[in-house]
Amino acid sequence: MRLALLALASHVSLTPRTAAADALGECTAELDARGVQWAKASRPGIAHAVEIKGPLGGVLLASADQPLVIDCSLAVSLAESGRYLRALGIERATFSSAYSRRNVRGTNRPSKHSFGLAIDVHTFTGADLGTLRVDKDYEQGLGNDVDCLGAPLTQGGAVLKVMQCQLVRSGLFHLVLSPDYDDAHHDHFHLEALPWADRQALRAEAQAIH
Repeated sequence: MRLALLALASHVSLTPRTAAADALGECTAELDARGVQWAKASRPGIAHAVEIKGPLGGVLLASADQPLVIDCSLAVSLAESGRYLRALGIERATFSSAYSRRNVRGTNRPSKHSFGLAIDVHTFTGADLGTLRVDKDYEQGLGNDVDCLGAPLTQGGAVLKVMQCQLVRSGLFHLVLSPDYDDAHHDHFHLEALPWADRQALRAEAQAIH
């Protein structure tokens, strides 16, 4: 598992972009380049809303009660990060919240969900993995800034921790929050991207805040 983490970490290529480019056209061109099926959407608060019609990076993101409508910037990050999930045997994931007009808990600040820039993912499924649940299979308190992985005790815990480390270090996300962050995230990963106009490259040089 540690070798898989190191192998995946070696893929850190950057895609340059310029602030002067047409943000929506440039962003959706990145989706097209990755074979993502999408349709233009409209939601209050989302700068460049798209409805995702199929897998992102080979991983199907599904919800029981809502379509996947998010900002194009988050969609590109999810599509690009699909390689990490697939390498771990993940084929499908479920989310409970993507676009949602609400404030950050305990504050008057709008959540990034209000802008389609965040998604909460609860389960990960693969033919050889079965279904991993963040609330049951994620092992808290592992790893540090030097050794992100630590020493998981179970296969499910190792898969989720490797995935978290990859997403944090990929530069594709601004925030990757797990049950280690606080009690409000006890059962999901919160993945958050910057607006497309604020991204100087597809992959930022700095690791995600987590």
